[in-house]
Amino acid sequence: MCSDCYYISSGWIKSTLFEKLIPILYLPWWDTSNKSSVCSHNLKFITDNQKWCPYCFIIYSGCRYCLTTNIIFGITDQTQCKKCERVSTIDIDITNISSGNHNIDEFLVSTRTNIDNHNKIANYMNNTNKNFDPLNVYNFIDHELKNISSKRIMEWIPYSRIKNLEKIAEGGFGIIYKATWFKTDVAVKRFLQSRDISNFLNEVKSLHRCYDTIFIVKYYGITQDPEIKDYMLIMEYAGGGDLHNYLRKNFIDIKWTTKLTILCQISDGLKTIHNENFIHRDFHSGNILSLKNDHKKWVIGDLGLSQPANNSSNNEIYGVIPYVAPEIFKGGAFSKESDIYSLGMIMWELTSGRKPFFNVEHDINLIYQIIDEKRPKRPIITNDTPECYSNLIKRCLDSDPSKRPSITEIKEAADDWYKKCRKSAIFRKAEETRTELIRSKQLGPEFVEKQHPSAIYTSRPLNSFISQPSSVNSSSPISKQDYTSKPLNSFISQASSVNSSSTISKRVYVSEEYEFDIQSSKIETEDSNYLKSSKSSTNSQYISTELDFDIETNTQRLTTLDEMNMSSADQNSLNTQHSNAVYTSRPLSVLISNVKNNSELNIKS
Repeated sequence: MCSDCYYISSGWIKSTLFEKLIPILYLPWWDTSNKSSVCSHNLKFITDNQKWCPYCFIIYSGCRYCLTTNIIFGITDQTQCKKCERVSTIDIDITNISSGNHNIDEFLVSTRTNIDNHNKIANYMNNTNKNFDPLNVYNFIDHELKNISSKRIMEWIPYSRIKNLEKIAEGGFGIIYKATWFKTDVAVKRFLQSRDISNFLNEVKSLHRCYDTIFIVKYYGITQDPEIKDYMLIMEYAGGGDLHNYLRKNFIDIKWTTKLTILCQISDGLKTIHNENFIHRDFHSGNILSLKNDHKKWVIGDLGLSQPANNSSNNEIYGVIPYVAPEIFKGGAFSKESDIYSLGMIMWELTSGRKPFFNVEHDINLIYQIIDEKRPKRPIITNDTPECYSNLIKRCLDSDPSKRPSITEIKEAADDWYKKCRKSAIFRKAEETRTELIRSKQLGPEFVEKQHPSAIYTSRPLNSFISQPSSVNSSSPISKQDYTSKPLNSFISQASSVNSSSTISKRVYVSEEYEFDIQSSKIETEDSNYLKSSKSSTNSQYISTELDFDIETNTQRLTTLDEMNMSSADQNSLNTQHSNAVYTSRPLSVLISNVKNNSELNIKS
């Protein structure tokens, strides 16, 4: 090779797949590689002088007259020899990345090569010395592009290849199906009204950005219903169901070692999301999935609402009320800290086997109780829970987001507990207590009342809820619970219409859970008289099958059913889930907007 006659050069050519330029390297030699320089997969010959990689779509086109090679980093239908200027056509199969939509096609290509570094390739010669070793170009390609191999590629899947669609769930954004693709069970998520592909692309980009090989659900590709035109995402099928159903069906057999294993895995998945500077925004037990029936591996799914942590442009609030952090109902933005609050609720769910606030209506009254500054409503910690674990739950559920632990701290704690739990006296005692509570029928979802028919545990719009809290009389009783997806904005809009000086003089909290009160040491001191008097008060009754759990600096108060002097009629009323309890994600923005305007609301009992 005479490099003085023909130096390596680089530049841009037009892609025929989408309207953008792609980089090209002109090599003054005949390339004999049989593997891609980007992904190391085997190259496939198009002709005797052209080869390409179906995985990363790098094309090697040689000129048999000049014995030179063009390396093209993208899709094009022709190329020209730098030396003799002969034009060669290129014919490759791109059906697995060709959807007909430029935005989707560009994304599919981006999952196969590091588009962010294309400028470095196109300007390669501007950053090198002409006396350098020309063969170093391969090291350059390897260094700048090969890191994409850690991510999973996505492809365009013809709709005709998806067989046996069976609807299994429906949420705020779409419908989930079980289906078959190449004799493999897959999950198919239909994005309703996704002709506007912004929400759809948001989820698939979030999945790819946050993807890891262990604790985030895997995805295979994208398709489109040819009739309705809805886009659909093809994902790994979680045959073991979601976390809550697993807890409900197997709770008495789930030991503390298993609970810690689950916590380790889901905290690892959330750490992956946060490390990418993303937030989940809709984190609850319905979005934590078991891949197989042995329930040994758990992954985080449904990243449809995930966004960069610094993105505040989306004001729409979706979620499941019990898992939504109180600051969101006051008009705050979703954050990593609000994800931590949701994780705290999931940690509690692991201890109880029940969804939080399952026996009350998921309405404006519940939101009021959650954001109550004096006695914020929280679920009870069970008696078998080790103090270290319960303290971490308390910190996760702290009303002040700045006092919540980071996901790194939670992951480190969970890993440490798991390593020590088999030999730890603390967790050995916890397991003994758990066994005794189950034997005496004091612990477990089957030993409490049924879920309220209006408790909604699927994601739904919440903006309407957020606007309501201030317009609803705060003394109105909780009568319904809704656990299905629906907008929460209306609830939020009501919050701001309540007179900020209104006094709640009478409230009856009927619940299967204990009150879980998060208080700082300052609040504890200020309210000590209030707490004492509330036990004897006839105007404020807290009827519950769970303990009152006050989160304080050094004190945990447990109030039993006997201490509450419940009547038999009161106890019988606990055996029916509230009809309006809602446990599905829904928009909360409207509720939030009004709560924000009345953040100084004083609630007196």
